Amino acid sequence: MKAGAAPGEIERRTPSLATIQGLVHDVLDGVIAHMSRVLEADVPFINEISFHLQQMRGKLFRPVLLSLCNRIEEDPDEREISLGSVIEIIHLASLVHDDTIDESALRRGMPTLNSKWDHKVSVIMGDYLYSRAMSEITRLGDLELIALAARVTNDLTIGEMVEIAHHRKLVEDPAQYFYLIEKKTASLVATACEMGAVIGAPRHRDMLAAYGHRLGMAFQLVDDLMDYGGEQSVMGKPAGSDLKEGQATFPLLAVLPRLSPVERHAVHEVFRGDSGASQAAIERVVELVHERGGIEATRRIAAEYADRAREALTLLPETPAREVLDAAVDYVLARDR
Repeated sequence: MKAGAAPGEIERRTPSLATIQGLVHDVLDGVIAHMSRVLEADVPFINEISFHLQQMRGKLFRPVLLSLCNRIEEDPDEREISLGSVIEIIHLASLVHDDTIDESALRRGMPTLNSKWDHKVSVIMGDYLYSRAMSEITRLGDLELIALAARVTNDLTIGEMVEIAHHRKLVEDPAQYFYLIEKKTASLVATACEMGAVIGAPRHRDMLAAYGHRLGMAFQLVDDLMDYGGEQSVMGKPAGSDLKEGQATFPLLAVLPRLSPVERHAVHEVFRGDSGASQAAIERVVELVHERGGIEATRRIAAEYADRAREALTLLPETPAREVLDAAVDYVLARDR
């Protein structure tokens, strides 16, 4: 807090998750119940895996955004529960495939499907989740919404393929990184906001989609920042996981031009071979990122996207939903603090 700031500024600038969820809390309860119904199958093994997945469920941030965008003009459409379920199931599918590709053992502190069962189960279950999401949105019978769901699942798949192509390769062009996070993260956040606008505030569709895209970019930048200093209890996976999995994110890319030949060699060692780097090598790269300003550079870019997300809200009606969408920007930025 800056000297002389108003007493309420800390609360306004660091909203809690409960603050973000509060306006649509009842909707989220409906989304959770509806997801269980959508994912239910006649096969007990599928239901067992579905139950495990739903215990790994996150903060429902994307359904929250969808419902808030649906309320911009204060006349919400009841389809938000079904659409929120679709968005969250698509999100779960992308995480399942992500964990399979990265061979991750933990997600939000719980065993991933590939560690609890195996890779074959993970791949097929991810496909099942995508198919259930598409079945549910098709049931609503709105071609515009179906097209949005089809577009974002395509974007997520492209993002996964790009990540596979770059696995353990130190691609130094930041443009490639931003393309990847646009496909893998921002696309789904933008789609959640756009779906909410389509059913509740169609005249604000473009601005809400832009808001979601920019917020999603900031969200992923902060996520990548947390990997260089977050605690496992907060992140649900060990710090340094991205480096261990051979992923070069922006905190590292930002400092590469400033490294000496010896330091660059240390970085290349982390990305060499399929077996992965030693913990000592990973810790050395983390130190370099901190010493050369990678944390500050990433925070700065995230803040720029956050400011642009907030700008997209300026022409919207001054409703409680818009106020919470504005607070969501601060919530995203505060996650690494």
